[in-house]
Parts: sequence; C-alpha cells; structure tokens
Amino acid sequence: MYSNYPKHFCEHIRIEIAVSQIQHDLRKLLPSISENGWLKIDQDIAEWPSGEKFEIDSIHDFWNFFGGFSRGLKMKSLLNWITAQNVEWTKKDIRTSEAIITWDFVGLEFMGKSPYLGKDITKKLSDPNYKSIKETLIKDSDFRSQRYAPRDQFPIIVVEDFEGNIFNPLKGYYCLEGNRRVIKALLKNEETISSYVGKFKSGAARWPENYWFRSDILKDLVFLAHYYNLKDQKKSFEITKLFYQIVLRDFENTRSATVERIFKFIERDEKFLVELLTEEYHEDRGNEPSAR
Repeated sequence: MYSNYPKHFCEHIRIEIAVSQIQHDLRKLLPSISENGWLKIDQDIAEWPSGEKFEIDSIHDFWNFFGGFSRGLKMKSLLNWITAQNVEWTKKDIRTSEAIITWDFVGLEFMGKSPYLGKDITKKLSDPNYKSIKETLIKDSDFRSQRYAPRDQFPIIVVEDFEGNIFNPLKGYYCLEGNRRVIKALLKNEETISSYVGKFKSGAARWPENYWFRSDILKDLVFLAHYYNLKDQKKSFEITKLFYQIVLRDFENTRSATVERIFKFIERDEKFLVELLTEEYHEDRGNEPSAR
C-alpha cells in the first residue's frame, strides 16, 4: 500500500512516532473524551496511514496532516526531523540527566534562558535553598498532567547530539517534544525516560535532508505565482518560480505531488504554470535552477 512513496517515508518507526504525537496532542484539545473514548480514537489514528477505512490517500495525506497539525498547532518542526532521509530513528530509554530542555519552562527562570541540561537542573534543585521552588514545580507539573486525559505515557522525541553544534554547544539529547515530561521525570528523580531518538546517519549532513515537504505549500506557491503573473510583478514571479524549482530538486515527494496532485485537476487558465514552474527542473541535485 506504500509502494508509490520513497521508502524512508514509509518506515514503521517514523509512522509510529507521528501517530504517537497526534494521539498525545489531541488529549490536550479534547479534554472531555472518556478513557474508553480514547481507546477508539487512538485505534483510528493508528490506522490512518493505511487509508483503507478512511477517505485519505494513506502516506500522502497522513504526512501532510501531521505536518500541518504539528506546525500549525505549536509551530514545531517535527515533520522535518521525523521524515528526514538522513536521520535514523529508534525507541529507547534515555538518561534524564542527558536530556536537554529546549523550552523556557515557567518556574525554571533561575536556570536562565534555555537550553539547559537535565543534570544541571537536578544539581541546582538539590540545593536546600531551592526546596520551595522544587515543591512548586512538582505541584505545577502534577496539575498540568491531571488537567487533561493522561498523556505522560507517550515517549518524548529527541535528537541525539553528543558532538555538539547541531543546535547549540550543549551535548546530549535535544528535546523536540516533551520538555514538560522531562522536567517532571527530573523532579521525581526518575533516571530514565521513554524516548524516540533521532540520530544522523554516519557521514550524513547534520541537518534534515529530503524530508516530507507538504504539498499544500506547493499549491500555495502555485497560487502565489499566478497572482504575481496577473499583477505583472515579474521579479516576484521569478523568485517564486525559482523557489518551486529548488523544492522540486531537493525534496523527493514533491515531484510526484506536482505531477499527480498539484496539476492533475488544474483549471484551464492556470495550466501554463505547469511549464513555467517546472521547465528548468533538473534531476541532478547538484544543478542550481536559474531565474531568468
């Protein structure tokens, strides 16, 4: 059922991570759902990638939804990391002391600006002078956990960086999702936490490559190019055109999306955009498209 897509978009572990994250975040948006209700909802979400029971096109619609959901809800770049071809994913327990908090959590102002390492938080809070602050943090964490349907059972999502300088000189597991759960584990003196861990492949560039580029953004580019053409804003049109070509070159899923989806049912008066936006597209990833 996934045969039409590059294999890294169809890997079970990547799909599992996205499903888990959707299930987690929905619990914050639908607090009135009962525990039995969540069992049914979770099952439906887990079956979305197959598309068999739903009016969706399996992998294509699933990744588009996940990207829009995670980016639109909290401006998170999870889609970029989870689907990057040069990032490998595993599920394992990591040491909370090696987790790197990437969010300025209320109550941790004494740590300064994030990011900060888990073991540094633990060391600071072990000081008797911070006893009341620790108690307040625990109370607040428990309140946040109980405010919605239980969701702390979901693994956090981190990127392993023990060389430093992917994000910051700090070395450890950078938390893409689950800062609150890490802090809670630290406060409760839990040595490990369940995690989905991303790691760059040996010799690969240390930034996500060839990840799922949402096809709705491609449609927006076509819409924008059409506007600039109608307004006779040639420079803006050429810039939009060039960007579209670069995306076609660097993101594998956009090529089939362009042919099979973006232009499949295009209106007659926009058909010219097929040629205008793709005429200089090169299969060779080393070639830079050029704006005229």
